[in-house]
Amino acid sequence: MREVLVKEKHEISIGRRKKKTKEPKKSIFEIYKSQKTMKDYLFYLKDFLSYIYDGESPLEGDEIIELMSGIEKTDIEDYLSHLIHERNMKNTSLNKVISSLKSLYKELEKNGYDNPFKYIGLFKTSRNLDNILKVSFDDIKDILKNYKVTGEKEYRNTIILYTLFYTGMRSQELLSLQFKHILKRNGEYFLKLEKTKSGREQYKPLHNFLINKINEYKNYLVNMYNCNEEFLEEQFVFNSNFEKNRPLSYRALYNIIQNLGAVINKNISPHNIRHAIATELSLNGADLIEIRDFLGHSDTKVTEIYINAKSIIEKKVLEKIPTNDM
Repeated sequence: MREVLVKEKHEISIGRRKKKTKEPKKSIFEIYKSQKTMKDYLFYLKDFLSYIYDGESPLEGDEIIELMSGIEKTDIEDYLSHLIHERNMKNTSLNKVISSLKSLYKELEKNGYDNPFKYIGLFKTSRNLDNILKVSFDDIKDILKNYKVTGEKEYRNTIILYTLFYTGMRSQELLSLQFKHILKRNGEYFLKLEKTKSGREQYKPLHNFLINKINEYKNYLVNMYNCNEEFLEEQFVFNSNFEKNRPLSYRALYNIIQNLGAVINKNISPHNIRHAIATELSLNGADLIEIRDFLGHSDTKVTEIYINAKSIIEKKVLEKIPTNDM
């Protein structure tokens, strides 16, 4: 029988301790694995608080939590009105701000604070099909056909384009990719994605065509830098400096895709390549769930735009319009 110690009247103590000690909770600024996500969220938060509160000095640390806890719903309404009427912000941009602040305040709420953003909704938006259809599979083939490869950097750039298209990866996922993240199981290759938008690890199957391209590029690097494959494991697949193993920045990646697009006179971004593969999958018969899982979307509502794009490209409805009697 467990020993029970009587300390005072009506007060007892069991002579045991809990097996697991509680670990200190992470602050709301430490919960996001993606540095880019945290940087964006803090930018929106500081802009919001700077609008509501007076003061010229930069917002820092504990002061931010204190200021966040003093926000009321009317403050939010004033700020959103400011963004709409004075900054002329579009609904898509407004939703980025609101979603960021809702996420931060949700974490604050877990620590016992009020959440004035709890019932603040998002604005209705329609995804821009022009942007979705900006670059096609044929466009990508034209880029690769006409882009001049004169050295290591240009060769790297073509592999970046192949990888973005054949995986549908987001920019941050691509930039953080190391050779050790390319896994082989039972003759099949997979990518282990660590820096995903959700913050959870994900695995993505690799197309045989792409793995051949990556292996060719890997052999090229081995010969170029006189290193072995074991050394390459810790290297970023796409770096700005091989010797220092320094990954590309988002700005550098964006500029690379811009330069590739200029080959066919198109102004494109890394995300346009993601749109291109999703649209191509839809055109080739992939269903909504397959495309959602391939892209790593959390909700099929986000994926539905590619089904709409398919109907526009195929123009099947036009075949049903009569013309014989005109």
